[in-house]
Amino acid sequence: MPSRLSALSSLLLICTVFKVGKCMRHHLTHLRAMDLLMAFLSIVSVLLVTARWWGHASITPQTLQLFYDLDSLICYFFLAHFAYGWLRAPDRKAFFMANWIYLPGSLPMVEQLRWARLLQLWRVYQLFREHPDLWAMFRRERNETTLSGILFLFFLLLGVGSGVMYWIESGQPGSEIQTPYDAFWWTLVTLSTVGYGDLVPRTEEGRFVASLLILFGVGLFGAISGFMASIFLQPAKESETDKWRHHYNNQQEQLLRELRALRDEVRELKKK
Repeated sequence: MPSRLSALSSLLLICTVFKVGKCMRHHLTHLRAMDLLMAFLSIVSVLLVTARWWGHASITPQTLQLFYDLDSLICYFFLAHFAYGWLRAPDRKAFFMANWIYLPGSLPMVEQLRWARLLQLWRVYQLFREHPDLWAMFRRERNETTLSGILFLFFLLLGVGSGVMYWIESGQPGSEIQTPYDAFWWTLVTLSTVGYGDLVPRTEEGRFVASLLILFGVGLFGAISGFMASIFLQPAKESETDKWRHHYNNQQEQLLRELRALRDEVRELKKK
């Protein structure tokens, strides 16, 4: 069970989250597909921490340790996303000032701060209220939507596949998948289409789930290959200089056409 100090600090942090969330209007820009993925991972992270705190009586120590490791991996993903956005931002100082509030909840090994990820959910909710047309957002940002969808499916299949395989195979006679780490490793290897063969399901139900994950894994990595190919093959976007040059050339051509028309009119007048 968590200590009283940890529970009290978490309660205070939750109250602070909702108070700060009401003051986040000036942080809003527009809803992006990656924001939806971050909201999904925030929910998963909070659930993992909650299970670690309150599930000691019914969850095995190996499962609790796996939850801790998965939460740490999600935190590293949060930090990588923040660093990428900061590096790509035209004004890095403004980006940091507008998004620093998400950093405390992204720090691994500090589970009491994980409730700060609720700010991400509040932000997505506010953005959705401002721009409820998700299909327009998906069409506007096709590359980011595709990447977010691939990552969402990968995380979802990895989590659901690991849980289902552990539930089916653990405790069965002759089964090689007996621990949560075994189930997680087997699911990761199967989805990546590597197939080491060191762990295999023995039950009929487990093999059925394995066949589904193999099909999903092939389709998932096929989508990743197609996405990467589309990035390298798509035409580069025009820079501001190129746009100005094209606009200037069009103006010149229009002026030349008008001059030719005027010259033809002068010639007609001289003939008369």
